[in-house]
Amino acid sequence: MSKRSSPKAMAAILAVVVSASLFLSYYYVSEIVPQKTAIVTENKTSNTAHLHGVSENMEASSFKSTYITEYSLPNDTSPNAILVDNNGMVWTAGSGSDMLLELDPKSADLTLYQIPEKTDMGDRMSWSMVEDKDNSIWFSQFGSDPLWRFDPQTAKFELFHTSDTPFQMKVDNQTGDIWFTTLSGNTVGVVQKISNNTATGGYKISEFSVGNDTYPSGLTLRGNSVWITELEKGKVAKFDVLRNSDGLVTGIKKALEIPPAENKDQFSIPTDLLFSSNDTLWVTEHGTSTVTKYKINSGEFTRFATSQNRYGVASLPFWLRKSLDDQGIWFDEHEGGNVAFFNIKNETLTEFKLPDNSKDVTYMLNLATDPHNTCKAWFSEWNADKIGMVNRCLLVPFEIRSDLHSVVLSSESHQKIDVGVLARQAVPIGSNYTTVILNASSSMEPAAGFVNMSATFENGNTFDLTQVGKQQHFKLLLEDHSAPPGNYTLGISASDGIVTRTIFLGLIVNP
Repeated sequence: MSKRSSPKAMAAILAVVVSASLFLSYYYVSEIVPQKTAIVTENKTSNTAHLHGVSENMEASSFKSTYITEYSLPNDTSPNAILVDNNGMVWTAGSGSDMLLELDPKSADLTLYQIPEKTDMGDRMSWSMVEDKDNSIWFSQFGSDPLWRFDPQTAKFELFHTSDTPFQMKVDNQTGDIWFTTLSGNTVGVVQKISNNTATGGYKISEFSVGNDTYPSGLTLRGNSVWITELEKGKVAKFDVLRNSDGLVTGIKKALEIPPAENKDQFSIPTDLLFSSNDTLWVTEHGTSTVTKYKINSGEFTRFATSQNRYGVASLPFWLRKSLDDQGIWFDEHEGGNVAFFNIKNETLTEFKLPDNSKDVTYMLNLATDPHNTCKAWFSEWNADKIGMVNRCLLVPFEIRSDLHSVVLSSESHQKIDVGVLARQAVPIGSNYTTVILNASSSMEPAAGFVNMSATFENGNTFDLTQVGKQQHFKLLLEDHSAPPGNYTLGISASDGIVTRTIFLGLIVNP
């Protein structure tokens, strides 16, 4: 996905995610074999389910690392949408097969449910999945069958038609309503339960236009308002919800669009959003490859870049999920090879590297938080036929710090930054991960590099992890070679090859 893609081209690309090429090195894996795999198909006429064992037809294995556990799915599953339900079961839908999959993380048992209707080949990408208040699973599919409800108790599917495929769905915890965006349909919609008798049409679906060529993507709910990212316009919009006396939604009314037109800075292909306070909005920007903090009252942007990856490509942060303890934000790096957690309290970034999947780039298209465990998040690996879980609460064996909060440079000037690295936990001699490597990144360009500026460590950039409590100081030299003036962030990263920790400093470049 080229960083030069226009918003409209990006929207089209997101609808049919492009192919990829080769990833990185094997490491730290042990094999766990699921105890049972099953396939369930529904007979639509009799509404009965038939169970057939299929474990011999798939490579059923899972892999566990220090922080990440991966589970292999049947070949050509191409998982995207993912959900952890209130019982701790993990759900995903196949984009390459008409299957809904349920994983029991405790036993590694995998159950496959055949989706009754067959969609056209290549048109079944599943982007979103939620659990409603009745514990039904709702998920979307591209093609002629855009929205499904699945009842885990009866193993029955119910098909609903919308004007276009729901791209992002969120459940209103107060009303139970399910809100959604349609990326190429330019609508915001809502599913409302109006009767317990689903046989007579127990749900009402309403959709409302948000304007031509808007390409609504991410969605968050706040009070009686729906907030969306407008991918084509580079905006975030707030819509107040209008209801009748029965609580049914009758319309939406635009109340705010940010940033204002007069702002010199705008969002660049915003894909998702969430709030951490009344005034602070967080947005993933595909165009800048950053997670961005936006202050609504002042219009101030602070963009945080991911660490530079060895491919030299934009990491493309995609969806945002807030941690249960409100300490930070999970996000998936669409092309970065990492699942990431940004601590909003101290503004540090931790990236957990995916194990080798023999791909140049692993497309991690979706993620979900565990509703009962603030430490864990789940994610899908679309072109690797895997889903995975990451645990952020395990100790990172090193710490990186700097006493500076910001750096100011002007044309042809330079500045040295003192960086300290501390070994917090002894790594055994003989381990493959005893060395920490330091690197620097910036929000100046989408691949997290520098524009007309150099960043070098004067006294080397490696640190030995075998001695716990040992601290070493490094000097990062920043040199301005006519860099474009502006307010940026500087990321200083330390990585042992499994996990990367980044601290951020303000980077101000004056003319």
